[in-house]
Amino acid sequence: MSADITEMILDDHDWFRRQFLHLADLREQPEEAEKVWNSLAVQLEIHASAEEQHFYPSMARRVDDEDASATEDAIGDHDEIRESTEKARRAEVGSQEWWDAIDETDQANNHHMAEEERDDLAPFRKETTLAFRQELGAKFEQFKVVHAEGRGLSFEEKDPEKYVEAVTS
Repeated sequence: MSADITEMILDDHDWFRRQFLHLADLREQPEEAEKVWNSLAVQLEIHASAEEQHFYPSMARRVDDEDASATEDAIGDHDEIRESTEKARRAEVGSQEWWDAIDETDQANNHHMAEEERDDLAPFRKETTLAFRQELGAKFEQFKVVHAEGRGLSFEEKDPEKYVEAVTS
């Protein structure tokens, strides 16, 4: 039996929080921090892309406009995370600019996770069946396997309005 997609998303969120805390302990060890950061940055993209492929289309297709705007907001949040991750990629490892970009990514990600947990996951659980969430969970997990280490992902920002239009039409 597959896991519920909402639980899988929450598990990823917990892992992200722990990784950012771990990075905070590595401020004086840039080589170690780089390893943690590189893995975390890729996992953030895999997670965002998996949500965009399997969670948000289902949420956006629900009938009320509030869900479409919540989906647009979430995709915009993903873009902010991508943007700050890209800033870190362009900066010299261990530099203040690099740490600032990582901190910016952490803040954007925390903002997104809090909104998603409160405004998206909880209502989605109430409005969908466990069987449906498990079906999405299986697809979410398969996506993460296929795209392990970021294979085949563009890491590019998406236009939130065009995304919602594409997944709801």
